[in-house]
Amino acid sequence: MAKHAARRGKKPFPGVDRATASLIRLVDAARYKDVEVAARAILATRPAHALALKALGFALIGQARYDEALPVVQQAVARCPDDAELHNNLGIILSALMRWQESLLSFDRALALTPDDPELLKNSGVALVRMHCIEAALPYFVKAIEQHPDDYPAAVEQLANALLKLNRNDEAWVCFNELWKADSKNVAALSQLIFANLKRCQWDELADQIRLLRVLCPNLDGLTESPFVLLAFPGVDSSELLRVAKKFATALVSAATLAAPNFAFERAEAPRLRVGYLSTDFKDHPVGWILPEVLALHDRQRVEVFGYSIGVDDGSAIRRRLIAAFDHFAELFSCSIDELVGRIRADRIDILVDLNGWTAFGRPEALALRCAPLQVNWLGYAGTLGHAKLADYLLGDAVVTPIDQQAYYSESLAQLPGCYLPFDTTADLRPPPARHEMGLPEEAVVFCSFNNSYKYNPAVFDLWCDILRETDDSVLWLGQPAESVIERLRAEVAKRGIAAERLLFAPRLAGRDDHLARLQLADLALDPFPYNSHSTGLEILWAG
Repeated sequence: MAKHAARRGKKPFPGVDRATASLIRLVDAARYKDVEVAARAILATRPAHALALKALGFALIGQARYDEALPVVQQAVARCPDDAELHNNLGIILSALMRWQESLLSFDRALALTPDDPELLKNSGVALVRMHCIEAALPYFVKAIEQHPDDYPAAVEQLANALLKLNRNDEAWVCFNELWKADSKNVAALSQLIFANLKRCQWDELADQIRLLRVLCPNLDGLTESPFVLLAFPGVDSSELLRVAKKFATALVSAATLAAPNFAFERAEAPRLRVGYLSTDFKDHPVGWILPEVLALHDRQRVEVFGYSIGVDDGSAIRRRLIAAFDHFAELFSCSIDELVGRIRADRIDILVDLNGWTAFGRPEALALRCAPLQVNWLGYAGTLGHAKLADYLLGDAVVTPIDQQAYYSESLAQLPGCYLPFDTTADLRPPPARHEMGLPEEAVVFCSFNNSYKYNPAVFDLWCDILRETDDSVLWLGQPAESVIERLRAEVAKRGIAAERLLFAPRLAGRDDHLARLQLADLALDPFPYNSHSTGLEILWAG
């Protein structure tokens, strides 16, 4: 949010004309439309009126009219280069247009003038997070909280979300817990607190917290958090996921953007269909590992394949393989929304496939502006985006997206035969290592689950401990989470009467081939619920 362009002052305003005094009062009340009218009236007769120009930029920002606000605030900055608030407001506009590097430069200029301004520090941190520089953002959020004269919930929330992205879950929990203690009706903080506790495998208060969330937010109506967070919550149904997705889409993407007309072009008799794939995850990532063979198997006589990367280049071998698999590949991470949309439209893409959905760092604003006549949601997020402007179709299958659930999707369901999720069948499967090399007992029955820790919950562990109890000389082999999570899971199995040493943990391996090889040592994989395996399930099946 832009800072107020003027502070509340004593009334009347000595030495200030009536029109300017009225404008200051409107700014102070954040009456954006009225501010715009009053500022334009002053500028019509006094175009050099600095306060009116500043107020006009403030009003346009408040109405989310960022394209219109940009030249206004740029002009104001040129006139008053030592005004930190103007640099901040310019940074806010550039952030809204997803011109993150430029926005950070504006915030830096503002901080050079007022180095301890909490809002500037928070805004700089947000820009760094969106540039995937999450570690670098943390000191900004911490300093913003320290410099704020009162509690600063907005900065605490940003710090918590950044820590969560870094899997520093215990620290994130502290932040969300403070937000919750400060406002016991803050359902956003409560939902994130629940998710943090799932990631931490801290289940003592889980049932009570979910029950309270439903009391405060019946049917989850009014919750504007990402529906991705809710996938692991026990008891959430399809109608609720659709409801939350709708709320999240309209909270994240402005009404003006959602109301933009659909894009269409006169399609010449081109010999090939142009299909584009948009993703942050053309890298060492589950989505990146799935795609190469899919891309290679496109019929090049009928289809021309474009890749649009909106993520960071990790320099990995899989990224190089992905780039080679496309007919055309564009690095668009640093592009603004308008530049991204313009580039894809210029390529005359017939079908754009979004591989992010509501996973991290997607560009739903670009989808809302319509990059192609037909847009598809697939792979990264198998749920609904919640708004018809974002995607026309969702590629699913009879199990993941049953056709009788169509009413709970804003997209039309397009069912793939078999499974909606492919696997790269060229993946190497080396001979397995010896069990003792992986810390596994030679003769035991090895059950395994290599899912993320937030997919585990008390009901899952009740059943898994029953399985261990009924299977003599068996162990449960899990992917290794943080040390505090290991301690909690061992305590959970002990509470269920299972010796803690029967819970074993596999450290992360640098090479994916090594991981696939060791999976062959397990006898049976166990799938969690309600959030089941994704690429983890594919890998265990490939390993046999």
